[in-house]
Amino acid sequence: MNTTIQSIVFSALLLNSSLSVAWASGTEKGLSGYDPKTLAFVTNRDSNDIAVIDTEADRVIARIPLGAMSNAHMAQPTHDGKKLLVSATGRNQFLVVDLATLQIEHNIQTGAAPEHFGLTPDNKYATVGNMGDSSVSLVDLNAGKELQRFAGFPEPHGFSFSPQNKKIYVSSFGAHEVRSFNLPAQKWAVRHPIGTIYRAAIQKPKPYQSVLKGVAHPTLSMNGKYIYAADGDSGQVGIIDTKNDRLISTIKVGKAPWRAYASPDGLWMLVLNNGDHSISVISTATQEVVATLKGGADMSGVNFVQGGKKAYVVSQSEGAVYAFDLRTFKKINRLKLGENLILETAATSADGKKVYVASSSDGAVYVINAASDGVKRIADVGRFPWGISILGAASANYCH
Repeated sequence: MNTTIQSIVFSALLLNSSLSVAWASGTEKGLSGYDPKTLAFVTNRDSNDIAVIDTEADRVIARIPLGAMSNAHMAQPTHDGKKLLVSATGRNQFLVVDLATLQIEHNIQTGAAPEHFGLTPDNKYATVGNMGDSSVSLVDLNAGKELQRFAGFPEPHGFSFSPQNKKIYVSSFGAHEVRSFNLPAQKWAVRHPIGTIYRAAIQKPKPYQSVLKGVAHPTLSMNGKYIYAADGDSGQVGIIDTKNDRLISTIKVGKAPWRAYASPDGLWMLVLNNGDHSISVISTATQEVVATLKGGADMSGVNFVQGGKKAYVVSQSEGAVYAFDLRTFKKINRLKLGENLILETAATSADGKKVYVASSSDGAVYVINAASDGVKRIADVGRFPWGISILGAASANYCH
């Protein structure tokens, strides 16, 4: 790169950084003056920043610059609301941001292309899935360093922490399995095969892995007793008993299930089946499918409101959100948010009154009123809004 081009690039980055800092410091109360549970953190992949939305006023109040080519995939506040954790996929780094200053506190080197991660309840450790080299990084958040890197995870995609046995469950999108990690001992414990085609993929991994649709996420039940893991190829959900760390049941659902989502009342697991545009409703009491709902195309997530009585399902390519009454298992609305929209993920406000949906195609976030299904648009959030996270969300945060 010649000197002139370097100067232009540096100037552009400096201008972007200056504008971001000015925007952040120009808030009326300053970010430290906000209740962290009233803030929504939007990961903007292509503008390399995090937009902060005040969910009471529904406006962007700050922007956190992450640096050139960070191309972040996911951001999540720590449980105490003091830090923001970000997977900087483009730079192979895991970032820890101090929310009091909006400055990056730690740049932690990981494996290639980190995307999803899990956080322990004490905010001490994060497990980071490195999609580019099939590894998992164990990160010490206080020290700001990678403690260990574990190989052998084909596209590690989802993480859940079980308080029942102090284990972290990891799913691989390139394999039909879930593995548990014993946190106190810091070693891997059990490999759980999911679905009936597990053996074929294990015996001949090379021809299978490139076309696998394995397990996107190990979803923990609200009482912490079970993990629900949907296998995309077999159309089955495996149920793991976390107390004994063993697979106890396998349930048949629809075609090409994406993953399970737990209702906050603990009654249901909703499984999105993108192969046939259906939604399987599993009763956590009987461990059976009790209803099958008609959903949309390319479903990317579920957000619950009214304590779990109502569910919104995001249809990515339709630019629409479906609303279901989980007391009657009936569709009650289809909200078309706009034309030519690509919807990504969503987050439910901590009070359960609103759902915030990221739209990557127009750089906006759409806000759904949970009581009326009314929709409003927050424009100019960033380039390619991808993920949204809210501390203490009334429905569990998720990424895709």
